[in-house]
Amino acid sequence: MGFQRVEIAAKHVKEAIAAAAAGDDGVDIWADTKLHYLLIRRRGGSVKWTLKALKTMRVLGDVRERHPNYLSVSAARLAATDAYTELRYGDAETTVSADEGWTWADLDAAYQAMIAQPRWVNRRMKPPSKGTVDDVRLAFAKPSFTALHGKRLTELDRPAINQARDAIDSHRQKEKCVAYFKAAMTWAADKKPDESGLIEGVDRWWERLTAGDPDTGTMHAIEARRAVHRQRKADLDVAAIGAVLAAHERYCAGRTAEDKISPGVRWGLWWTCMTANRRASTVQLRRADLLKQDPLGDDGWGRAAWPPSAMKAKTEFWLPLPPAVGGIAAGSIVDYTQLVANEHGDWPSQWVFASTRRFGRDADNNDVSVYPNSLNRHIQRMRAAKALDGLPHFSLHLVRSAMGDFIAEKVSGVVSSLVLAHTLPHDEDEAAPTTKAYYLTSQRMTEKATGMKAWSEAVVEAYLAAGGTLPAPREEARKSKLKRKPPDSRPGAISG
Repeated sequence: MGFQRVEIAAKHVKEAIAAAAAGDDGVDIWADTKLHYLLIRRRGGSVKWTLKALKTMRVLGDVRERHPNYLSVSAARLAATDAYTELRYGDAETTVSADEGWTWADLDAAYQAMIAQPRWVNRRMKPPSKGTVDDVRLAFAKPSFTALHGKRLTELDRPAINQARDAIDSHRQKEKCVAYFKAAMTWAADKKPDESGLIEGVDRWWERLTAGDPDTGTMHAIEARRAVHRQRKADLDVAAIGAVLAAHERYCAGRTAEDKISPGVRWGLWWTCMTANRRASTVQLRRADLLKQDPLGDDGWGRAAWPPSAMKAKTEFWLPLPPAVGGIAAGSIVDYTQLVANEHGDWPSQWVFASTRRFGRDADNNDVSVYPNSLNRHIQRMRAAKALDGLPHFSLHLVRSAMGDFIAEKVSGVVSSLVLAHTLPHDEDEAAPTTKAYYLTSQRMTEKATGMKAWSEAVVEAYLAAGGTLPAPREEARKSKLKRKPPDSRPGAISG
């Protein structure tokens, strides 16, 4: 196979793993076209993500999912960007002479450090968003923007940034790069004028930057994608979601041994269909934040809660759980507990949708929740196995549209927004989180409960109509695979 220059994707990772498993001799390299310094390097049975730049070769991680140093394709690109920036620029100082002002490299480093920390926004602490941090890192790592690192902010101008923008192929990436550049410059001018050199009276030319218009071909492609998305939203209703869940249960029941679907993925898909939680917040639900019986709710109703850091809007969110939805969380915990007891012995987890992987991407983490993309991959595998044939196109995010439209029609638009955790205007003087006033006015749990009741009942009805039977835990107690230590044969030793 030798050397290939490709836009690295999951299929190339599979090719490399297959070549390693076959025991092929020599070295194979897949070099990324998006990040020229990122490689997949196979040598014998070893396959590693590798950085090659500036006369340096560095291993970034492993391509195998069960390896402690596993990196997905997107995670490898982030790691490569970090390593390359460190190699090329070192630890950039964020302060220079006030007379000279910051360079673009100084602002790049200072802005990324700032957004990675909690911020004070609208008189509230806003936790950092990993998605935004990653987006900014990738945007500022574009070669046309890093080429400007040596320029003072006061020397930059609109033609220079337009030229950096136009060197990027993707229109969407152009939009991101321009938006984050404008945000960084505005932050420097507003919060660090003396250090940055963007003092009062300096023309704020960056505020007039745009991403430009897409070319004709891109315009047609964007409109075509929008048309497909609109049609898919129209096609996916509660009946279709019930049919997908029935297909999901049949698919899971047919997978055994190494192909078995983990409890976190099986029950996690049910949870997203019943709550329309985003996948990231779904897998961040902690057992400590799950109440089987909400003390302020109706009999049999539970409650789930997420801290601001787990939510896209970065505000605390509570959700009332009808008995059927609470049963999904309980089923995940029961199945996980029995499965790990069969395989590993006592291995408790803090997560409702826990992963059966012993270690996460951080080698020090031995309590891993299901990875958000695992839910997407499960849907892709069902589609590849033709388990979803004949059904409308299904995706996790489309469930939010279907649920939102249903609740808006059957209950109200306000309740739809509340259940979906959309931000609504709120009183600055909110009640304390432990009071009933907070429960009723800040979290508006009574209104959310009407929406959750209508939606969960409709999903269950649609699921049963599609031939499903109500899901139940499947893991059964088996003889443990753990090897017992032989009794100590020394005189006087106590075995047990």
